[in-house]
Amino acid sequence: MLLYPDKLAGVPVAVEYWGMFLGGLTGGLAYPSYGIGWALALVAGLWLGGAAGKAIDRKLAVKAIADGPEAATIIPLELVTGVRIDRSARLGGLVSIGTMVVTTAEGTEYGFRVRGRSGSMQASIATALAGLGREVRATTEGLAITPRAAGDGA
Repeated sequence: MLLYPDKLAGVPVAVEYWGMFLGGLTGGLAYPSYGIGWALALVAGLWLGGAAGKAIDRKLAVKAIADGPEAATIIPLELVTGVRIDRSARLGGLVSIGTMVVTTAEGTEYGFRVRGRSGSMQASIATALAGLGREVRATTEGLAITPRAAGDGA
């Protein structure tokens, strides 16, 4: 999910996960003996592969958004009326997967998978909307955004 000054854009990308898988596999195989060195190589491979994949994902997302709206979900910020995070637990509660749900003025809800940065993304969205003159309130469910009245200029 990318935040622009006037829109939110979501693009389905998965290179980060492949990078983590391949980085972990490479790190684990590069240090064949088991022990603390192997574990460190495995963790380093996971982290480096994930970081490289995330960078590639970001570049692919920007390109997909530039190529046109059919490759991405684009939501104008002026239409956003709510943002919340829905969490679902997997593997018996060991893993929590977050979905950022954005509600628009028409009542449509868009879900975007987020991993690890959901709170900072909500804060960034709140800041962008406040900069556009929208009233943003934190609620127990997430953010409630007051739509701008038709005669409010801009």
